[in-house]
Amino acid sequence: MKIHNVEEHLSCYCYSDDEKPSIEVRKISEIENNNISLLFNEIIFVIKGTLRVSMQDDHIINVNHGRMIFLPANKIIHTKALAGSMFLILRIKDDIQLCHTFNLNRLRKHFDKNEKPVKIETLEANTYFKKYAKLLVNTFDDGLKCRFYFQAKITEALIMLRVYYPEKQLFRFFYNHFTPNTEFAEFIFANHMNYPTINEFANAMNMTPQQFSRRFNIVFGEAPYKWMQREKAQLIYGEICRSNRSLKDIAEEYGFNIQSNFNRFCKMSFGMSPREIRKKRS
Repeated sequence: MKIHNVEEHLSCYCYSDDEKPSIEVRKISEIENNNISLLFNEIIFVIKGTLRVSMQDDHIINVNHGRMIFLPANKIIHTKALAGSMFLILRIKDDIQLCHTFNLNRLRKHFDKNEKPVKIETLEANTYFKKYAKLLVNTFDDGLKCRFYFQAKITEALIMLRVYYPEKQLFRFFYNHFTPNTEFAEFIFANHMNYPTINEFANAMNMTPQQFSRRFNIVFGEAPYKWMQREKAQLIYGEICRSNRSLKDIAEEYGFNIQSNFNRFCKMSFGMSPREIRKKRS
């Protein structure tokens, strides 16, 4: 289908032109072998063909069409994709919430220390997931790559997992999620607005600032200050565009008690002042 106002869509700050967008459709024209260090948790739905996956020293598994696999952040993954394959990739960059009141930690109750779980386990996509994937492929091909749309669709996928699959099966699907690095990343995502400085974050996690920065670089692949500023910028832009709150209130919420500092931050981040951003929205 045709997207209207294409130029406005493509020029919007919310347009996702990241190298690793939250949602991606990969079409494989020839056999691909890759070693990947994942920065984010990923759910991969094989729409067509086969994806072969091995995770460090774990066994190899073939993910055939119509099945999904969860790949945890901060793991080295080796993949082999066969020619003619197509995958839908969901990159979960926030805390994994299967619904508003159900995060993955609630699945820990299914852990049995006497059982040796399969390290990589796939799920068969039900009818709704197949329709969901078909819609995303079509909108992705049309050029609909809004960050807020992607986030809404990822939330939808997680809720469908919660509703249509038993908890024991979900525990085995997400088993590799339960690692120290993943818990560190989730704490960052959940609290980065509560602790605006590295020192405050380090204190909250009982670390020195040096230990925190070193761990952050390992988990996220970049310095904490740079990441935190980018996350703040995206939240601010969303507030300016989506809400009718006063710019003064938004500035104060994000720690800018002096309006000129808020204006300067927006100019540096978006190339526009807050008023210009809101005017463009109108």
